[in-house]
Parts: sequence; C-alpha cells; structure tokens
Amino acid sequence: MPKYLTAYQALHRSAKIKVGDKVLIIGASGGIGTAFLQLGRLANLTMYAIASERKHAILTEYGATPIDYRTQDFVEVIRQAEPAGLHGVFDGVGGDYVERAFPLLRRGGVFVEYGNPLSIRGRLRAIAKMLALNLLPNGRTIKLYGASAFLPFNRKPFPVDWAVLFRLLQEGKVRPVISGE
Repeated sequence: MPKYLTAYQALHRSAKIKVGDKVLIIGASGGIGTAFLQLGRLANLTMYAIASERKHAILTEYGATPIDYRTQDFVEVIRQAEPAGLHGVFDGVGGDYVERAFPLLRRGGVFVEYGNPLSIRGRLRAIAKMLALNLLPNGRTIKLYGASAFLPFNRKPFPVDWAVLFRLLQEGKVRPVISGE
C-alpha cells in the first residue's frame, strides 16, 4: 500500500487534482504507475500514460490513453490531444522528462516528480531545477514528492490518507497489482 500512498498524495496533496482533470503519468506500468491509474480512474481523470507497447493493455484497462516511449513522441501526442495543456504530470522516471513535459502544463498545472535520485548530487540538481522552473512567470509549478530524509517535506503518511486508501481497498475499488517481473 505504500505505492498507493505515494500516488494518492501526489495526486491529491501535491497536485490537488479535481474530477475531470487531464494528466500524464510517466512510467505508468510499474507499481506506483498502476496505483496512479487506479486512483486516477476513480477521480474520473483523463489520463495519458507512457510505457512500452507490451504494457499498453493494462494502461487501456485502467482507462488511460497509452503512449509508447519507444515509437511515439509523447510531446506531440499530448499537444495534439490536449492543445490547452495538462493539469498534472506525474514522473517517477526522471531524466529529460522534466524539460520535455513541463511545457505541456496549462497555467496552474503542476508537475510532480516522485522518483527522486538517490545521490546527494542528484537531489541537489533536482532541487535546483525545481527552484529555477518555479521562478518562471508561466503559472506552472514543479513539486518534488520524496521519501528520502533529504526531501521530507511532501511525504508524511497522513492518517486520513491511509484511512481513505484502506477503505478503497476494502471496497474493492483498488487492487494492488502484484507482478513477478
């Protein structure tokens, strides 16, 4: 359930998504990615999800529009599908996704990076990038959601959030995906 806590808090605490918002989930086929998909479906989000083509069936099952990172340019796919931009982008992969996906946000949109680098140098780079992008006068925000001691400010397991998640589990509205891969 910690994966669901990450997804839930990134969606509802960091990005403050609302019913009907449009979001992009980068790395959507992993454990946290499928938690995003399940919780996003419950929130009636329009979801775009990046993963390899062999994982597209599960993305579609959860109601997302799949984007193959090997054969499609996700920037072009999103610009064509959502010319007004996205409300949220959730990135657990890192790399150049921040630079490429941040401009896809509409005014008021939030980019949440939850796949924080393990090294101190990588963390400092992520914080510097966040500060620089947040200073731009474009109405977009980037937030780091982290589990490390170095980035403790977004990840406190709120008892209310745990209660919501366990209720959703008990009601069968979320089903953790267990994979042998």
